[in-house]
Amino acid sequence: MEFEITKTQVMNTRTLVIVLVTVGAVTGGNLWIHSGEPALGFNRYNDFGISLDYDVRMSLREFDLGGYGAPTDAAGQVQLNYQGGDYLQQYGVTWAKPKVMPAYIVKSPEGALNFFFENVEMGGTQIVERSEYKTTTSGGHEVFHQTFGVLDGVYTIPGIIGVWYCEEVDKYRMFYLVYVPDFESIEVPYAGLEQMWSNLLGDLTCHVT
Repeated sequence: MEFEITKTQVMNTRTLVIVLVTVGAVTGGNLWIHSGEPALGFNRYNDFGISLDYDVRMSLREFDLGGYGAPTDAAGQVQLNYQGGDYLQQYGVTWAKPKVMPAYIVKSPEGALNFFFENVEMGGTQIVERSEYKTTTSGGHEVFHQTFGVLDGVYTIPGIIGVWYCEEVDKYRMFYLVYVPDFESIEVPYAGLEQMWSNLLGDLTCHVT
């Protein structure tokens, strides 16, 4: 797997008002999520027990944990990506049944996250600056989350990821977000990163029945 983060375009500095409008647009979309058809301007991903509405401007890819083959019910990931002249946003859902995790990996949310990052780094992406864990709840699950950095040449791109165990489907789920609102200040963490991640996580249904 690769985090597709490149500084291909330079944008003007975004004002706080514009950033808040962006976050508000995501939050406002929550009213439509999983109730009938997606809201105007959104598509719906619905596979492997996951349901998630996303902006039509985003590209979607599915692959296995290594980023080369097709996903399976036992393990895989779906990635959503947008990079334009204004901002970069990439987020994704990864899943793995305990049985596909190596014997040396502790079968726990923290162990699953280590397994995820191990696969990411095997694909050539260097992960740095992993923070201490914090916890929250989503969909009745306890979610362990932490911030991290993606080393991209001379830049360290900030991101956030959470992990939980879904008993209904016997899978560890992971949800990450990388967001860059200003390509001229690419390493400056976006103050609303955790809240944006939390909003997107709240839109995710991790065990569709």
